[in-house]
Amino acid sequence: MSFALELKNVRAGYHDKPIFEDISFTVAAGEMTAILGPNGAGKTTLLRTLTGLLPPVGGEIRLFGEKLNRLPAAVRARLVGVVPQDLDTPMAFTVREMVMIGRTAALSRWSRPTAEDFKIIERSMVYTDVIDLQERPFSELSGGERQRAVIAMALAQQPKMLLMDEPTSHLDMNHGLEVMQIVERLNREQGLTVLMVSHDLNLAAAFCRRVLLIENGRLLADGPPATVLTEPILQQAYQCEVRVQNNPVSGSVVVTPVPRAWHDTTGAGRRIHVIAGGGAGEPILRALYLAGYTVTCGVLNQRDTDSDVATALGIECALEKPFSPISTAAMESGRALVQRAAMLVVSSVPFGPGNVINLELAEQAQAKGCPVFIRDDIESRDYTPDRQARSRTATLLTHGAQPWHDITDLMEKVRQCP
Repeated sequence: MSFALELKNVRAGYHDKPIFEDISFTVAAGEMTAILGPNGAGKTTLLRTLTGLLPPVGGEIRLFGEKLNRLPAAVRARLVGVVPQDLDTPMAFTVREMVMIGRTAALSRWSRPTAEDFKIIERSMVYTDVIDLQERPFSELSGGERQRAVIAMALAQQPKMLLMDEPTSHLDMNHGLEVMQIVERLNREQGLTVLMVSHDLNLAAAFCRRVLLIENGRLLADGPPATVLTEPILQQAYQCEVRVQNNPVSGSVVVTPVPRAWHDTTGAGRRIHVIAGGGAGEPILRALYLAGYTVTCGVLNQRDTDSDVATALGIECALEKPFSPISTAAMESGRALVQRAAMLVVSSVPFGPGNVINLELAEQAQAKGCPVFIRDDIESRDYTPDRQARSRTATLLTHGAQPWHDITDLMEKVRQCP
């Protein structure tokens, strides 16, 4: 089997902050594959890395057998066509001129387009239904028209591989389906390798024989849509309840989000304390706040991500100095908040020697009869030398604390709490 793309332990990000780490997969020549995942998962960053626009800081990428970092830009342009989410140009190019730019990658430096080149340009515009717009300034097109013109420009390259970043995001239903049918036909008849990033799970399932699901910078699942787009996997990735069925017409997977009942449930008058840190509490604080609960939080270090979120929402916090272990005074503030709380939630915060003392607040809540809810993956987050967080959590669970897996599960348990 020949590979169009090979990634081995690739790591990339911005300003020394990794967006994804240790990503490994291959794409066979002629495959049509989708990269899926929630906002911020790293999909667009991965695509920028694959195009060579963002050099990886670790690992290896091969494009049609050659190391990506050793391929000149002109060679990459002949091999790969790119369809970005948005494209702006300061020049007053017409649609035809924009599509012709895509053809320049196939020309030598001083050569002029031939009759065959113009034929390819015409066909690309016909494929994407912009032939009637060819004399219009690109900058004056609607969002959908611009996207179709950009796809035509990429097709004019006649690349061996097409990388598409949300190719149908600005298109109506009709043109979105048309574009995907065009790409599918090119894939099937010409062996064009296609890798596209998409938020549209159903469109990806309908047209792609393989999907890669990215979550928090890691590859969560890889395979045919029917094995990847399952309810447990999607609920883990997107933190919401979904239903997965088969399309009665095509037989492809159809994903439908289930409305969150807890958005309609008021928690007015009920107080919940959240043990968080490092951003682990952000979705919990937001969900509880929107449901009307009176939320408190801590002990947190000042300038911690969760501290900033709590401040923005007006949530009362017990705070410690930045980068400092939790002091006796800060713990007393935390205990005072827990004393007034009716429930306590332990988030997916990592525990180390500096903050494991926060579990005393959960023990305090349990001792006074408050329901305690603990995220269920403590084994992967316990960085204390003697695994103190794991043992204390086990004791809490033995005495009646309830484990929770995702935000939907947590909110349902909180809602049912008397």
